[in-house]
Amino acid sequence: MPSIKTLLDQFRLKEVINEDISSKTVWLLGTVGNTTDLVPGVNAAVVTLERLAFDTQTISNHALPGSDASLLGSLALGSEEQNDVYSWAAGYINSRMFGPDIRVSLIYPATQKHIAKHQRQHRRWITETPRLYSLVTKPFIDAQPASRVQWVYNILSKKVEADRIVYEDPDPESGFIILPDLKWDASNAASMYLVAIVHRQGLKSLRDLTDSHLPLLKNIRNKANVAAEKYGVPHNKLRLYIHYQPSYYHLHVHITNVDLEGRGIAADRAHLLDTVISNIEDIAPDYYQKVTLAYALGSDTELWQHWTAHLDPRSTTESSPETN
Repeated sequence: MPSIKTLLDQFRLKEVINEDISSKTVWLLGTVGNTTDLVPGVNAAVVTLERLAFDTQTISNHALPGSDASLLGSLALGSEEQNDVYSWAAGYINSRMFGPDIRVSLIYPATQKHIAKHQRQHRRWITETPRLYSLVTKPFIDAQPASRVQWVYNILSKKVEADRIVYEDPDPESGFIILPDLKWDASNAASMYLVAIVHRQGLKSLRDLTDSHLPLLKNIRNKANVAAEKYGVPHNKLRLYIHYQPSYYHLHVHITNVDLEGRGIAADRAHLLDTVISNIEDIAPDYYQKVTLAYALGSDTELWQHWTAHLDPRSTTESSPETN
């Protein structure tokens, strides 16, 4: 595989497919190579551009006596405005004291599923009863080819990204690895984002969890602080949660700094690990096989397309007695 720099040099933009103003992120869809026709899975590519957070430690260091106090002096400002004690202007910093200020990630070749995941979509609400899970969602999950999580197995077997692993318990039943999520640049503790990926295969989602998995879940909860402390984040600053629906069907737990907002923590998707453990331990060992789970799906996702085949054909509002 060519380097990301080589691939980006060949990238030809087709359209901006999404943006997130709060995280200062934009997603681009295009092709790699000389061909202009975009073919998912062949020459399609999705590029993510994200502005990185300021490194507050670097700023503090430059405020020390004898340091180079050129941070604000290097500002190049455009039009300026003022109202009483308030002033503001837009501009850019010439100084390189912060190092890189943007993170670039690339998916190539990007499949239609990759494209749908990142493009702006209308969302639809699903109320998934246990019956509908068995009838609709589980067959969809079981039909996913193993190749879609091959990259996960590559990490677990240390074929790739072994140097990024910050903690591992190798036990095949209750073990896992922890490494920085690709959405985090691993430099700013306030935006810390780690992921714990379980070694145990066959656990695809929250729906699979029972009391037999409590040792695994508790192990992740107990050891997450060991990994987080490497970045100076104490245990009482950790938020641990499981997504349903997840972005890939191999059980993993998200570990973030509680100060980090807006990334995957919406109530319709994030299930706090403490709550998951309590539901299984204190309410019912098969809680997640009995409970109704509600969540939103993008209208272009494969799972939503799968759901539409099971909606009430008489409905004009894309709903059924158990789908809103």
